Amino acid sequence: MGKLNCFICITAAMNLPTQNLSSRYPPKHLLKSLLRSNNQQGFTLIELLIVILIIGVLSAIALPQMLEIIGRSRESEARSVMGAMNRAQQAYFNEKATFARSAVELEVPVGKEKHYIIFVNQGNNFRVGGLQGAKGKDNRKFGTRDYVAAVGYDSINRTYSTVVCRSIDKSNNYTILGLRSIDTNLGTGRVTGARGETLAECINDAGVETLEDLR
Repeated sequence: MGKLNCFICITAAMNLPTQNLSSRYPPKHLLKSLLRSNNQQGFTLIELLIVILIIGVLSAIALPQMLEIIGRSRESEARSVMGAMNRAQQAYFNEKATFARSAVELEVPVGKEKHYIIFVNQGNNFRVGGLQGAKGKDNRKFGTRDYVAAVGYDSINRTYSTVVCRSIDKSNNYTILGLRSIDTNLGTGRVTGARGETLAECINDAGVETLEDLR
């Protein structure tokens, strides 16, 4: 009998909190209470401002670098054509004893480039050498730089010299002053920033640098 009374007491004690919780917080009101407490947890205004500030700093650092990488990849268009034209000018000279004065004469297909206008110096000859240029259509927008190339011929030693030059003039959006297209159909223009003659070289005063790997 004593054991039975003890069991009843324990059972009553175990049921007491449940009964009180159910009476104080019915299931419907308990759910609302939990949702209300979760909704009160969130970002403060200061925390949001800090996150925005961090994103802004990272963007300011990463975006220019990303644009520069994209621009450099676009320049491969100019580098490859300048190298091809230098080789074509040597082949043309072997046959004609002078240098071509247009892309049509050089028989190098141009005109379908996305970011550059490609042309040959219309004043090329035996003395001047073989000059060609790649002028960016919009260097500021595309992150590109102007290119020029030249072939020289040493008649005494009967040797060729070649060079490819790239603008380093950041203040002028990496354009080479005086470099311009004249006739896009023939692929002719005026090329500055490099000389052919007997020894091809970049003209440093024109704000260009020599690309050693493309000489």
